[in-house]
Amino acid sequence: MRRQRLGPMRVGVRAGGASGQGGRVRHAIPHITLRGGGSEASSGKVKPRREKTRPALGRWRRRPLVQGPRSGRSPPARAKLQRRASPASSRPVRAAPRRRPTKAARHGETAEAIAMPPARLPIAHIVNPRSVAVIGASEDVGKFGGRVIHYLIRHGYAGRLLPINPNRPAIRGLTAWPGIGAAPGPVDVAVLAVPAAHLLREIEACAAAGVGACIVITGKLADAGPEGAALEARLRAVAAAAGMRLVGPNCLGLFNVTDRAMLSSSLALEVERLKPGGIGMVSQSGALTGALVSLGHRHGAGFSRCISVGNQADLELCDFLDYLVEDPATRVITLYVEGLKDPARLAPLLRRARAAGKPVLCVKAGRSEAGAQAARSHTASLAGSHAAFAAVCRAAGAVLLDDPAIMVLAADMLDRQPPLPRPGMGVAVVASSGGSTVTTTDMLAGFGLRTARMGPATRAEMARWMPESHVHLPLDTGSFHDNTSEAALAGCLRAFMADPDIGAVLVPMTTQPAMARRAALLPPLAREGGRPLLYVMMAGEVGDAARAAMQAADFPYCDHVAQALAVLRALEAEAEGRDRHALPPPQRPPGAGPLAGPLPEGSGAGALTEAETKRLVAAYGLPVTREVLVATEAEAVAAAEAIGFPVVLKGVSRAVVHKSDLGLVRLGLGDAASVREAFAALQAAPVTLEGVLVQEMARGAAELILGARHEPGLGPLVLVGTGGVLVEVLRDVQLAPAPLRPEDAMAMLRRLGLWPVLEGVRGRPPLDAAAAAEALVRLSWLAADLGPRLVELDLNPLLLRADGQGCIAVDARATLQPADAGGAA
Repeated sequence: MRRQRLGPMRVGVRAGGASGQGGRVRHAIPHITLRGGGSEASSGKVKPRREKTRPALGRWRRRPLVQGPRSGRSPPARAKLQRRASPASSRPVRAAPRRRPTKAARHGETAEAIAMPPARLPIAHIVNPRSVAVIGASEDVGKFGGRVIHYLIRHGYAGRLLPINPNRPAIRGLTAWPGIGAAPGPVDVAVLAVPAAHLLREIEACAAAGVGACIVITGKLADAGPEGAALEARLRAVAAAAGMRLVGPNCLGLFNVTDRAMLSSSLALEVERLKPGGIGMVSQSGALTGALVSLGHRHGAGFSRCISVGNQADLELCDFLDYLVEDPATRVITLYVEGLKDPARLAPLLRRARAAGKPVLCVKAGRSEAGAQAARSHTASLAGSHAAFAAVCRAAGAVLLDDPAIMVLAADMLDRQPPLPRPGMGVAVVASSGGSTVTTTDMLAGFGLRTARMGPATRAEMARWMPESHVHLPLDTGSFHDNTSEAALAGCLRAFMADPDIGAVLVPMTTQPAMARRAALLPPLAREGGRPLLYVMMAGEVGDAARAAMQAADFPYCDHVAQALAVLRALEAEAEGRDRHALPPPQRPPGAGPLAGPLPEGSGAGALTEAETKRLVAAYGLPVTREVLVATEAEAVAAAEAIGFPVVLKGVSRAVVHKSDLGLVRLGLGDAASVREAFAALQAAPVTLEGVLVQEMARGAAELILGARHEPGLGPLVLVGTGGVLVEVLRDVQLAPAPLRPEDAMAMLRRLGLWPVLEGVRGRPPLDAAAAAEALVRLSWLAADLGPRLVELDLNPLLLRADGQGCIAVDARATLQPADAGGAA
């Protein structure tokens, strides 16, 4: 049986299949990944619902149906109560067995001690349930439970609605039930908004009543400390023992805008109706989810499903990402991530989304130390390495952003407008104010964008409408000939949309007469042209009529130029990801492993010396210095004479990371006497040496650092950056998952601040960037082959020479895990 460590307990899946497909699942964990035969619950795929009631149950569980009595009422009486409880639903009803959790489950024992049933309900039916019980329901919208039931009714939920409140006979015209066990079943989803002290009791009651899933709004569990974490673990065990799924705790539920099932207490639902659309969202912050939905609603954006996952005690962010990738109502996916329960799932899901034509935009909390600490305390999540997360997202085609608001606005653009045709195209700025055209154009470079270079046909069209002296970008529409402004604007925009170098048009509008009428000209022209047009209403409330015109035309807009430029930068990143996805997979270059036998001599576990590390990388074809390890002064002189003066002497110690800081590097030794003197000085160093390395004195025109490491959950990564002794100060580095394509390696080099130096500056010749890229590709294959055995490896500096003259690694260090700890090399 294959097992994977996930939190404090384990999950095992028999190779023959998963839930409902012939395999047996044992689970009592915060997040369950069913593999092997596949699972509706983990994939989000939904088979067509059958019209017959009882036979359809076989899709979700294989145990016999057990329909227990409910409060002593006869079946006809129960049917009558069901009809009274809510409007009739045409969907089939899932029978609910009454199974009490085992004593072991109630006390939080591990999965190995309990035979677990499969999940009762797939994610698609949790998002779109046929029946909902609200535990803690109230008439008071000042309470969580009061708002949940209020919003379900207000937004037109069509399924059966069951308020649970022992103190009220009815709530909002619906029969209220004293407990979930007394309510007519079956119940697909129960929403719990009760104090933490009552939570375990209610979860046990839901498990016994056959509830399919619980959305737990209650907070102050694992996010509040050890006592809350212990309670959360007990909830998880009880739910898992019954096959009942959990969303949350410490969440605000979910918004199913497509099907008008709002299982949330968020005040974002105070609006009369949310607009259905193609934006899906999974977020670890419930309050931020509500704020982003509200922001999108104000801009006319439409959403499909928005899920707040909270502490991810059971269902986690990747489970819902998996669901949205398959969801036909979702066209663009947005993620707010604080920490992942199973990071290894992320990249394959992002690649699947890209293959399905669904852009994924993501904001990752924890970039700063303070942000990482806040993320840990918010949802009990480890933030992990932000740089590693960003590298994996970029390589998988996702767009990583800093600002959640920009994420939503960019998603709206991708949902309602065409994407950029390809990355690297220019922008055409069009405005009626000279000041706004100039300032907007000045801001482009700060966002990594550029002004487009117009072709002859575009210039000819512009010349029809304005003096030749004004035929340039940015376009100031104030220069149009008299009484031609609307026709001229249409003609110029059509020319821009057809120009091969113009990827997008940006129209910042200042206060002017007839703003709404002018704004209304843009949507049909943009749709006709097939390229994104970003409209910015720079005015305050006096521009509301123009904003309303855009909303009436179902067209997105921004309120600030900086907003629009950040959105454009996101569209550019999306186009880059699209291009990257179209590339063939990485191919191993000749001579870059894999190693046929054991690692080179000395490359065992623990910290490697410089010579050992160089033997390892040289086996993958990376160029390294000629050198000899010696133990005596005479051997040092002989080695220097064999290599050729000048040489370098280095003290060898596994305990020292920065040799130069302790005086263990002696450079430019031009004769035997200087070698003897340097050898004696190294022997007097305040550390125990394993020997002295005599090395050729290599030279180059620039210093790079190449590095590699294995990031738990994310896999092997490689790094390139500005090298030398100031590498940790300058922090000019790029990361990417291994292995790399040559195009990936060259793109990493181009993103460095050092790149202009590599291209050649101030009359200096260009440097051999191709050689650096090849070295990085070869190192990436070493990292991929070592896998978890690789803790870290640095080549610093890698000296880069003039174009065509290659590069050479002059210093190196690495740390490996034992083969039995990290896997065979």
